[in-house]
Amino acid sequence: MEKWAKLTVVWGEAKALILKGFLEGEGIQVRLRYHVPPSVYPLTVDGLAEIQILVREEDLPLAQEALAAFRLPGEE
Repeated sequence: MEKWAKLTVVWGEAKALILKGFLEGEGIQVRLRYHVPPSVYPLTVDGLAEIQILVREEDLPLAQEALAAFRLPGEE
């Protein structure tokens, strides 16, 4: 059975899916863990829109390196 580790936490499904696609493009398997079901109405109060990005434990160092290089347009 594979063990999964938390790489990071993002707020909002759109950002989670972009990051997931980026990591998968780097050859890293990703799972998303939602605290609440996705909704038509984005909620960002008290972590309700929090999504954990999980990777296999063995991929965690590579994923951390990839995450350090990842930037969305407009981010510094």
